[in-house]
Amino acid sequence: MSSHENRSQGTMSRRGRDLIAHLFDVDGGRVESLSWPLGNRVTVEADANRRFRFDHRRSHRTLTAFAVTDDTCVLRLRTPVGREKFYGIANADVAPQSIPTDWIRTD
Repeated sequence: MSSHENRSQGTMSRRGRDLIAHLFDVDGGRVESLSWPLGNRVTVEADANRRFRFDHRRSHRTLTAFAVTDDTCVLRLRTPVGREKFYGIANADVAPQSIPTDWIRTD
């Protein structure tokens, strides 16, 4: 039996909402999946303020946080081939200092 703990984003089962919940140590129910058109509209098209960005050391994934309201943050998870998924989360739940060490803050 092999372990998948050293894979690119932790265990093989951590993707999307589960990965975001794991990274910020919050319950998955507190992370809302957004459609791509909505996520793109409130971040890129609305020129939202970027709070921070993290790059994963091995998988070349990126995680970028945007402040969209006083209480809400939108996270963009980008794959190495450029696919993007967006997630809404409360600003209070986003603590970039708690990100695991295999993610490097780039700004």
